[in-house]
Amino acid sequence: MISVEGLKVEFNATPLFEDVSYVINKKDRIALVGKNGAGKSTMLKILAGLQQPTEGVVAVPRDCTIGYLPQVMVLSDSRTVMQEAELAFEHIFEMQADIDRMNRELAERTDYESEDYQKLIDRFTHENERFLMM
Repeated sequence: MISVEGLKVEFNATPLFEDVSYVINKKDRIALVGKNGAGKSTMLKILAGLQQPTEGVVAVPRDCTIGYLPQVMVLSDSRTVMQEAELAFEHIFEMQADIDRMNRELAERTDYESEDYQKLIDRFTHENERFLMM
């Protein structure tokens, strides 16, 4: 449950909104509507913890996560669309590189009976299974 009480936001002593209170319960579906400049984006930023109100309290449970996607995206001109999309899978690429490194090490080693070799096999097996599940 997210609780908002007595929210007030001012810009240069001009109130955008004031005395706003409401509760969002688990599984509630809400819509935020209003004319341009009414404070919809400001309200969402406050809920997400990106902006502080002039007055009032927003209570969000510790196990609750609030995501906020801004209207105007800050884009990086240095990456292509493909490079940007690949960032979402970076951890998988790193995992694959680790598996490849361990595989090469297994192929080069000759101490098949050693404890270190067995540990490497176990780590390789575990990481490979994780990779295949992803």
